[in-house]
This record gives sequence, structure tokens and C-alpha cells, in this order.
Amino acid sequence: MSEITQRPVVLLLGATGLFGELLATRLLRQGRVDLVCAARNEKKLKAFCDKHGGRYVSLDRDDPDAVARVFEDLKPFATLDCAGPFQAYGEDPYKFARAAIEAGSHVFDIADAVEFVEGIYELDALAKQKNLVVLSGASTTPAISSTVADELTKDLKKVSKITTAIVPGNKARRTLSVMRSILGQIGQPFFIYRNGKDERVYGWSEAESFDLKVEGKPFIKARLASLVDTPDNRFLAKRYEADTVEGKAGLEVRLFHHAMGLGGRLVRLGAVKSLEPFTRFVRWTASWFEWMGSDAGGMKVSVLGKDKADHYQRLEWDLIADDGNGPNIPTLPISILLNRLLDGEPIKAGARPCLGEVSLEELDEAFSEFDGKAQVNSCKAIPVFQTVLGDAFSDLPEPVRALHSNFGEATYAGWASVKGATGLLGRIASRLVGFPSEADDTAVRVTITSDDKSEVWRREFGDKIFHSHLGVDEEGYAQERFGPLVFRLGLKCEDGKLYFPVSRARLFGVMPIPGFLLPQSIAHESVDEEGRFVFDVLIRFRFGGRIAHYQGWLERLEG
Repeated sequence: MSEITQRPVVLLLGATGLFGELLATRLLRQGRVDLVCAARNEKKLKAFCDKHGGRYVSLDRDDPDAVARVFEDLKPFATLDCAGPFQAYGEDPYKFARAAIEAGSHVFDIADAVEFVEGIYELDALAKQKNLVVLSGASTTPAISSTVADELTKDLKKVSKITTAIVPGNKARRTLSVMRSILGQIGQPFFIYRNGKDERVYGWSEAESFDLKVEGKPFIKARLASLVDTPDNRFLAKRYEADTVEGKAGLEVRLFHHAMGLGGRLVRLGAVKSLEPFTRFVRWTASWFEWMGSDAGGMKVSVLGKDKADHYQRLEWDLIADDGNGPNIPTLPISILLNRLLDGEPIKAGARPCLGEVSLEELDEAFSEFDGKAQVNSCKAIPVFQTVLGDAFSDLPEPVRALHSNFGEATYAGWASVKGATGLLGRIASRLVGFPSEADDTAVRVTITSDDKSEVWRREFGDKIFHSHLGVDEEGYAQERFGPLVFRLGLKCEDGKLYFPVSRARLFGVMPIPGFLLPQSIAHESVDEEGRFVFDVLIRFRFGGRIAHYQGWLERLEG
């Protein structure tokens, strides 16, 4: 070790990992602390410190004697944990943080493992006794996302939905620990808060397209992101009394994103237990295809809610970091909070998740250091079908307009008849999508979850359940996804009916289905003589038989 200076000692665990290196480099550049970099690999530590400065100590956080010696020798002002994966910290996940607190050190970590961040309250009494600040999740989520959501929700009377999405560039640096954390989630079940209740979902499901728009930055268009288990799913619903919160992440190259989605299906089917053992192979494969993407990545926080005039508004905060600077984003909250303590600014003592602890102004200033830039965009929220149809939407009968104008969850019930699939191709397609079996007269229950971006339909025909997801594609057309099949719909209104002709289809969203296999949709929605919403949906191949034909009526259930 080099000679100890009079600057406050800061111990950074995980200094040879991606985020640890970036944070260490930033702190060394600022020059305010005596930084001691810690990790297991002494060779890497020495190489880093020879290049950038600072001191180093080889340390295994699972060795209590070694940890005790380091804290006794260094007596750090603050301890920063960038190691991870935090979900793998064992039966006593807070033993390292506890040792730091006992040594009189403030503690910050970049954890994004939900249970770890939530469980940090275990250390609250000890931290308050020592008058120390202990913040978990001082990273992209929930630190940055909660700060942004505080700003976006401040003038809303009611928060309906919060979505956070992280969309890195394909050329972003990949480390084994980060990839292991992501792959370990794919296909695994977890819970999100949706429509006022906990709902079981699966990692890397429900892909959604996101655009990021920031003045003076390259436009990021149509990046896919899917559900991931982040602290946002747990904390933001309670913090803002939101009906729904979804945390998402994605890959720039759609082929790779859908490949991960396919891997998730294999996990759910039980073909493999987890994708985590394939981490090294996936990383090696991805390295061969960096040329397919860019070095621009970013983040979106999107809020749908009612303003004081009872109008639905969509407010979005977009952040873009190009030139490969995206991985700096998760390190910013810790450096902001540490500098506050160094400046003598008070931060409430205790151990808690890092929610709303930094300001948007502080983040904007930090972003500018690596040419990152963010902006808020807002607009009136318009239902999906009104967006696609424009003025023609008003020509539809009121029950059809009402069904496609809800925000939130609405349930409808009625009766239907179903004609099953015919022909080999028809039966294969019907099985792939999960259409109902043939029935002359069966009870129907449809739950529609809507916002201004999508409608998710859950259809129950007797004991048969299948789902579809309606949205708007990157060219402004309506599209509907049934399982792995995605259909582009040429919506049109004629004679008081809404028609759904199919103009193209793709398998898994990327593989075009040739014209001779393109299903025909002879489907419409209208109103019967009793004023009820009615549907008639026939899907068939030009050659090869019927896929499904179901028709009936629905009425909304109140309450």
C-alpha cells in the first residue's frame, strides 16, 4: 500500500467489476478521498491502481477474520459495496455491511436484488445507534427511478401506472456478474404490483417497445424491454399509491432480445432449470455480434396518471448516454451521496432503501460529466385504438368506443359459441396460440387491462384461458400478439363496425411469416339489437383450414 493521506478513507468492494471500476475511477478523478480498492483478485487490483492511482487490498468478503482486520486497519469513513451478485450473499447477507457499521463506517451499495434491498432495514437500529447512513439500492433502481418518479408524480392527483425501462447499447461492456444476474432471472417467476394486487409474472416476458427522445442526442427508437425483478416493482407502488408498477430491461438487438425470451419459455416449460449456467457461452456469443448495435444506451421512467382536472396524462423522463457511457449511470447516486457527506451536509441516519435520497438537479449535473442528458416529455394520454384510428374512432358505436377507452382494469362477461380448428396447419396454429376448444354455448369472461400504450386481454372461455396483447408498432399500426405470433392489424371502421384485417405476421416478433401461410382475420366488433358489445372473430389460413372462430356478446361488470 502507498502512504496514507489525510483525506477520508473510503473502502470500495468489488473494484475490479464493471461498476466498481467506473465508480473508483470517478472518485479518484475527483481526488477528495483516500480510496482503497478491494476485491479477491490482487493482480487486477494492482493493475488498476498502477494505472489510475489509489490503494488496494485483496479481500474476500466471506472471510470474517480478513474483513475484521481490514476494518480495524483502515477505519473507513465510508464503505461502498459494488460487488454482488447481492442475491447470492448467503444466509447472512448483511454480515459485511454490519462489520462496516460496527467499525464506524457509512455504507452504500448498488444492489438491485429486491429482497436484499428491502431487508436492509435489519441494520436500521444499529446504524441509528452509531449515527451512520446505510443506503441500499443506491443505483439505477430504486435510487434514480424514485427520484425521477418523485418529479413526474408531484402534480398528479392519481398515479395509475409507473414503468421503468433500462435499454443499454449493444456495445456496452458486459461482465460475468451482471450477465449472470440477468440470465438467472429469465423465465423465473416473481411478483409485480398490477391493478391493485400482486400478480405472478416471469422474467423476460411481456416485451414492449420503447423510444427515447432527448434534444441534442441520437434518437433511440423501438428498443425492446421485458419484465425483470427490480426493487421498483416492490417500492414504487407503495410510495406513490400506484395501481401498477413494471420494471423492465432489454437488449438493443431485437434478435438477441427475442432469443432470451425463447430461453425464458424453455425455463418455464422445465426444459432447463435456469439460463445462468450458460452465462459464459452467452457472453462469448454476444461478443461476436457487437458490430450489430451502437454505443448509445439509456433509461426511461414513464408515469400515467390523472391530473387535478381529471385528465389522464403521460409524463416520461428519458435519459440517453452515448459513446459507451451508459454503465456510468448506476454509479452516480453513490458518488453524489458520498460527496454530500464529505461536504458536511446532513443525511438522516439509519439503514433503508435508497428512495428519493438524491435530487434531479444533482443527477443532471452528474450526467453532464460524461455527456449524458435527460429531459421530461409529457402529453395527453389517448387510448390505443383512438391513436390508431384517429377521427374514425368517433364513428364507432358507443359500447365499442367505451370498451377501448378504459384506463386500468375492466372486466366483461357474456356468452359465446366456438368452432374449433380444422386441418393440420389450423390445429398446430390453434395449439400454439392457445385458442379455446369447440363449444356451442359457453360462458365468457374477459379482463382488459389498458393504458395509452396497450390493451392486454385475458379471455376465459369456460375453463380455457388465453391472452393477447394489443398495442401500436413502430410504424403506427395496431398489432396483436398471441403467444409467439405477432399480427399487424389494418384497423378500419365501416357501417358501425370495427374490422381487424391482418396485413402481416411474425413469429417471435422477428421471423416474417410468408404470404401463403399468413392467417386471414375476418373479424369485427359491433353492437347488437340489445345494445350489447358483440364480437365475431374468424381466423383461418387461405389454404390449410380454420384456426379458430368464436363469436358472442359481452357486458361490463361493475365494481
